This record gives sequence, C-alpha cells and structure tokens, in this order.
Amino acid sequence: MTITISIGSGKGGTGKTMVAANIGLLLARTGRRVCVVDLDLGGADIHILYGLFRPEFGLTDFLNRKVADLGDIVQTLDAFGGLQIIAGSGDTLRTANISFQEKHRLLRGLSSLDADVLLLDVGAGGSYHALDFFMFSDIQICVTNPEPTAILDFYNFLQLATIRQALSGFLSQSEIGKALKERNFQTLTEVFALADEIQPGAREKIQQSLTSFNPLLVTNMAGANATINKLGLRKLAAKYLGISIPDLGEIPYDTAVQESVRAYLPVCEYFPKAPASLALADISAKLERVIDLFNRKRLSPDR
Repeated sequence: MTITISIGSGKGGTGKTMVAANIGLLLARTGRRVCVVDLDLGGADIHILYGLFRPEFGLTDFLNRKVADLGDIVQTLDAFGGLQIIAGSGDTLRTANISFQEKHRLLRGLSSLDADVLLLDVGAGGSYHALDFFMFSDIQICVTNPEPTAILDFYNFLQLATIRQALSGFLSQSEIGKALKERNFQTLTEVFALADEIQPGAREKIQQSLTSFNPLLVTNMAGANATINKLGLRKLAAKYLGISIPDLGEIPYDTAVQESVRAYLPVCEYFPKAPASLALADISAKLERVIDLFNRKRLSPDR
C-alpha cells in the first residue's frame, strides 16, 4: 500500500527541493519503490538535481491530456537505485494556474500510482494549490531555515495548513460548510468562533481533526550563529494552532550542497561523507521509522 509524503515550505530558498531530491534517493536505496513527483506548478526543477535536463514527459502532458494516465509519464532513473520521477509542468500560465477540476483529476491520478512511497515536492508558500497538495499526503514535512523571514513564513504556512485541515471536516455539511467556505480566515481562532456560532460543539470536532496533523520539521542551513528556537515554535504551535511539530532533524550549512547542485547531482550522491549528506541520511533513517510506524497503525485491526 502506498504511503504519501509531502514536503513544503513557507517561502522559496529554504532548500526544500534539495531535501526532497536527497530523501527520495536515500529511500530508494533501501529497496523501497519510490516515486518523486514535482508539484511545484510553474516552477518545477527537481529533475535538474538528478541531471535530467530535458525530461521526456512531464505533468504538462497529463494536464493537457496528451496522456490519460499519470503513470504513463513516470520515468525511472536507473543510476539512482531505480528511483522514479514525475517531472513538473512547464512554465506556462495555464499549468501554473490549473482549475479546481484539473487539480482533482491530478489528485486522483496521484492516488492511482503504484509505489511504496510517493514523495511530493510541493510549491513554496500558502497558495490553495500548495496547501491542497501538502495536505493530500499521509505524512507532511516542512522545511525552513534560521533566517527570521523564513521562520515567520514557516509559521504562517503552518497556520494556513492548519486552517485548511480544520475546514476540511465541515465542507460536506451544508449549513456550516457553506458558511466556512465563504469566509477568508486569517487565524484558527476565527474558525473556532464562527464554527461554534453556527453549530455548538463544532470547536471540539475541529480540535479532534487536528490531532492527526503533526507536520515534521526539517531545519536546513543550520549553523552555530544561526539557530531556531524550536521550543518556542512548538509552544506557539501548540497554543495557537493546537498541533505538534516533531523535529525530524537539522542539516548544517555546507558548501558541498551548492557544489552538488552545480554538478546536477544530489549531495548524498556527490559528497556522501559531507556533513549535509550525513545529516540527510540521519533524517531519512528517522523518516523510515515514521513510515514503518504509520504502516503498522494503518494495518492495525483496532484502527
């Protein structure tokens, strides 16, 4: 049974795609059937990190209905342990701004892919597309770095994702669903207030829906003089968003990363003993344990 993992970030430049490319490679090397999907619509480039400059197929072919089945555009990279990849869409206005119907056709296509792990590289920021792709997965990973703007955007992204998760439990109910969809919420408190006003006890239902949303945190480009107050972030998330953000690991600032990007290779392939590569290997090993735990829970008869 496929497990889907999404990797998102609050802003560009955090190294999200680099993290996705290396985790995909490392998981494939364990013998798992891994498919990396570039869902950064209009800004797709993860294929370059595997030295694939001109992909034979891409999401544009699926979105433009040149192929009917998303599996038809999967490409296997034998040089990277049989890792599979679906390259992103081309830089066109249409593919960068797909319709609601096209997005759901794409999500149905993703659900039909045959893989052990489906790794989604989601576009940065809090657009509806990015949030829906991010929340589509079984496991979510957020990538940030110690820059103040990145931390602020990371928290804002988490808040928007939490609101999206909170609303999802009511969209099928006519009265409250319609009222919630018509509002543009900026904080979770606003969602709680309106939901309880329309339907007493709705707050508890929202809080219950958030118990399964525990995005994992990866800090990139960490250094001695650039750190994140993770305890403070966790306290903010618990108090104002009602979620926990477990720490998946830190990747130190390492010039080997930039060198590997210029060589069009994942750093774990180009410099396997570099500090960043060792940190990514540790993150991947932790993620494997999370995957195994998720699969055990999914197969549990008490679930």
